[in-house]
Amino acid sequence: MPKLILVAHDLSVEADVAVRRAAQLAAEHDAEVCLLHVIKSSPTAELLGRTRQTAEAALRDSAQAAGLQRCELLIGEGLPATVIASTAEEMQADLLVTGAHHPQVVEHFDGTTLEQILRCCRVPALLALDDQLQPYQRVLSALDFSVAACNAWRAACCWLPPHSELLAVHAYDTGSDNRRVQERLEEQQALLEQLMQDECAQVGEALPHRKSLVSSLNIRVLLDQSLADWQPQLLVLGSRGRAALQQALLGSTARYYLRRPPCDLLVSA
Repeated sequence: MPKLILVAHDLSVEADVAVRRAAQLAAEHDAEVCLLHVIKSSPTAELLGRTRQTAEAALRDSAQAAGLQRCELLIGEGLPATVIASTAEEMQADLLVTGAHHPQVVEHFDGTTLEQILRCCRVPALLALDDQLQPYQRVLSALDFSVAACNAWRAACCWLPPHSELLAVHAYDTGSDNRRVQERLEEQQALLEQLMQDECAQVGEALPHRKSLVSSLNIRVLLDQSLADWQPQLLVLGSRGRAALQQALLGSTARYYLRRPPCDLLVSA
């Protein structure tokens, strides 16, 4: 059962949304929350001390505003992405929550702290955008049989309420033989449902209602269409594809949606 949520907080308004989402999830799952702010190196010890005090006060205010009863405040020093990723793994956090991109650089993602975190961190990461903070009701997941996609799907099952609906979609290339398109789609549908059943057995908790869809559409077309039709509050993606070359890089689908997120995103390696 999930127990620990780590929130990466850069003292922005967007990070406060992440804290409130973490508080909502913690209340649902009886989890503990830690807030982490990372200070880059300061020229003097005095300046570092003042910066630390300011950051601690800001974290305390954010936690209180979110109504967090159990919350640990952490101040790290160094490169933000490195410290955040290493802290999440050392603490064995079950979920890392971050805020949205800053509005002035909404299209900019490559090279950001978030992009660096996702490249090196093995902890599932939730990008919290929606400040309405209602429990997730409709969730869309891209499930392509990769390790990353399965990890993301299991993480979603762990954090979603039992009354929510989780739609798993899989894009499958049916090949050039048009006579076997339906047969191949049905085979993939059966494989996808078996995969979901196997993954559910690993979660072993109260699970959301699950649906699945296999399509011959391109994955981005399929996801865009499903986003428009399903109107999910959360999109779940594996951060890497199945090819060996992609294991050190963010997959193109994850990168595409992280550049301009259509809703909250849950990403896992």
